[in-house]
Amino acid sequence: MTTTRPHIVSGERLYLSHFQRSDVPVITHWLSNLETTAYLGMQGRSFLQEQEEDWYTNYTRLDDKNFHFAIVARDSDTIIGTVSLMDIRRPHDRAELGIVIGNTDYWSKGYGREAIRLMCDYGYTFLNLHVIYLWYVSYNLRGRKCYEKSGFVETGRIPEARVFNHQHYDDVVMTMTRTQFGPSQLAGKYGQLPI
Repeated sequence: MTTTRPHIVSGERLYLSHFQRSDVPVITHWLSNLETTAYLGMQGRSFLQEQEEDWYTNYTRLDDKNFHFAIVARDSDTIIGTVSLMDIRRPHDRAELGIVIGNTDYWSKGYGREAIRLMCDYGYTFLNLHVIYLWYVSYNLRGRKCYEKSGFVETGRIPEARVFNHQHYDDVVMTMTRTQFGPSQLAGKYGQLPI
């Protein structure tokens, strides 16, 4: 199957690519799912297509503090999620990771872990990051399992920082350093580059 999407970072079952304007309705559909937005810590939010079009317009502007990629499944060559390194801080060489597998057919099948590992490898190798961190709401147990399998470790909590359905939940911070990540899996994928 031919694709018009460039393979920026290639993995076994997926690859990271640029977003296309045609992705906006798909992303809007994902972010109108209350379960998906609750796992992102945005309980009760549902996004309009116009809001996602604004996001896409901002995405197309040059920005050296935020790197966003579409997660594309090789089997169908369709976008299944998004992954980002955001708020890159120099000279501290750190960034926040954000991910959503929006296509629920791909939940709990290891695609999130693979996308996280690809994005972190990209960040450590090409952006010279030292620490990548993420946060999640403590009721997101599936997310926690994925982050731990990806190599992240819990490094802090803000107790009872979120209220959902009249119950309080912690915001949990997890981090991974370049050393904890291990050797790059990008070696040999970029010709003569010394990876």
